[in-house]
Amino acid sequence: MHPSFHEPLRFQPGEHPELATTTAAVPDVWREWDELAEQAGAAPFLRPGWFAAWHSAYGEGQLRVLTVRDGARLAGVLPVEARGSATLSATNTHSPLYGPVATSPEAERALVLKLVEEAGGRIELCYVDPGTTWYGALDTALRSDRRRIRAATVMRSPYVLLQAPEGGYTQGLSRRFLKDLRRRRRRLEEQGHVEVTVHQSARHIDAALEQFVELESSGWKAANGTAIASRDASRRFYAEIAHWAADSGWLRLAFLTLDGRPIAAEFDLQCGGSMYALKSGFDPEYRGFAPGHLLTAECLEQARIDGLASYEFLGTDEPYKMNWTETTRERVRVEGYPRTLAGRLQAIKPRLRPLVRRLRSR
Repeated sequence: MHPSFHEPLRFQPGEHPELATTTAAVPDVWREWDELAEQAGAAPFLRPGWFAAWHSAYGEGQLRVLTVRDGARLAGVLPVEARGSATLSATNTHSPLYGPVATSPEAERALVLKLVEEAGGRIELCYVDPGTTWYGALDTALRSDRRRIRAATVMRSPYVLLQAPEGGYTQGLSRRFLKDLRRRRRRLEEQGHVEVTVHQSARHIDAALEQFVELESSGWKAANGTAIASRDASRRFYAEIAHWAADSGWLRLAFLTLDGRPIAAEFDLQCGGSMYALKSGFDPEYRGFAPGHLLTAECLEQARIDGLASYEFLGTDEPYKMNWTETTRERVRVEGYPRTLAGRLQAIKPRLRPLVRRLRSR
């Protein structure tokens, strides 16, 4: 839930503030949104720079920005992608979180009411945090509109609380795991000079990013087609994010090097009191030294020293991440279908896909 940093909205219960929609091309809305996000301490994935890069790389429809205003002042914003009759979140597998930036629960309710009012067909919003007040407002608005609702967990993202009392964040970790890390670090140091370097500025950023992409693509991700280098769109997206984050002072492109050669890397964003690990990779040649874990240990400790509240692994709760924590953040997909014949057909379509695939395979 985003805390309110502004005065309460000036309207009575049961009334709505002024509502307006606009397209992403209106410069003033993007500027105001950025200012609102900064005041609210919003995660980077909820800010206009993120959505601008995402839509440029992956967008298939029209990016529209729903806004709520208290008089002339922006009080809430939610970007959506209009694709045919469907209204979708501007997200995909590269998106850790989706939601509005708003000054209050009242502004959030006004945004979801506008969303439901304007959506003629299916509404599908993915990577939503079910623990927020706006999730509750969304559920209420969809039910009030008599829509068929389907919600499902799409991932659980691990995170580490860095300022934990009584021994810190390592207190609950497996002693065997920590002992093994120390052993691997000693073995790696026997091979040469081990160092961690962090690229933060816009200077020489393209060369550093190319080095990162090459390393991130050297393992199983390339074989599975999930590496950044596997798609031109992903190369463009992460390049834009890197430049945007560097200009904002958030970029932390960390490398673990052996005699100057990068053997592990993390693409992190440090923003709003948290470190977000967007992407990572390591050289398979050095797998036996666990270079990815060694670099994560360094990044975690530096984030703690910097006074950050959490280190967010993002993505799914893969075993290598769960070595570091037992806590996760749930992300859900919410779908709302109109109670029309077309809506009913859209609602059952996902259930029919496995059956169609089985029939075609015969």
